[in-house]
Amino acid sequence: MSIQHAIWKVGDKPTALTTSRLASEQLLEEMIVTDPRILSNEWMLIGRQERTTHGGCIDLLAIAPDGSLVLIELKRDRTPRETIAQALDYASWIEELTSEK
Repeated sequence: MSIQHAIWKVGDKPTALTTSRLASEQLLEEMIVTDPRILSNEWMLIGRQERTTHGGCIDLLAIAPDGSLVLIELKRDRTPRETIAQALDYASWIEELTSEK
């Protein structure tokens, strides 16, 4: 079952904006790096394509105002099970990080 969503431009009359599909995850990553406020105006990006000791590569890594690390993994065409497994793998790597890393 797919998830439906809509974005509206609110003015004199609400207008639904048309959706389009991004060509690649890399394009979305570039957009977020250019303006991280797309995700949050409180996060500061501190890493991009970060290699883990688990053999993976985290798309983006940010830090929140409270000092917690924020894992940002961009997906376009993967199944939910694969995505969750990958995120858990990366989160376990982040949990092992020390302040020197």
